[in-house]
Amino acid sequence: MSLIIDESMFGKPLRVSGTIYLEDASEDEDTGTTTGDQDTENQGTGDQESGELDTDGSGTDTDSQNETPETDDVDTGESGDAENDGNTEVIGYAKLRTMMNIRDKNSLDSEIVTIYKKDTFVPILQYCSNSWVRIICEEADCGYAYVCNTDNIYLIIGKSIYTVQKGDTIKSIAADLLGDEERYTEIKSLNEFSSNVIAEGQVLLIPEV
Repeated sequence: MSLIIDESMFGKPLRVSGTIYLEDASEDEDTGTTTGDQDTENQGTGDQESGELDTDGSGTDTDSQNETPETDDVDTGESGDAENDGNTEVIGYAKLRTMMNIRDKNSLDSEIVTIYKKDTFVPILQYCSNSWVRIICEEADCGYAYVCNTDNIYLIIGKSIYTVQKGDTIKSIAADLLGDEERYTEIKSLNEFSSNVIAEGQVLLIPEV
């Protein structure tokens, strides 16, 4: 159909003769419905994928946040009963070099009781045969739990601990607790200090007398 418009006709009603063909609206409706379903399915798939990667909605893998060095190549221990010699007296103290899982048995296959932060001091009850250590653990129902110390790389172990008092020096502590101020080098080495400076309230590992 062709249409010729006379400019003199602007502002006046215009009558046009001819035939107008309309597309079938049902096809558009079907197409729209199908597209909407596809979008919904895609959204559902995205939610599922997101759920697998991020269980708490934080956008990060929560498992990686809880990883500790014991998950590396270490002595996993034997499955079965926990090693326990029955001792209930403290025989030493350990300071954690890094965040560690504290378990109900001396094995990586056992349940995690709690997680201790780096630099936490723990009382030792037993040195297990597979390099694990049984410790006093308030979070455990039985009062004790286990921490991995393969190759002595996760714990710094001493015989006792001492909290620095006002006026203390590392030499005076060595003299009082070890009987010889020159043994301050042992305290310094055990605690991995780079200087002789200590501060009031600081907790020190003390070696054997």
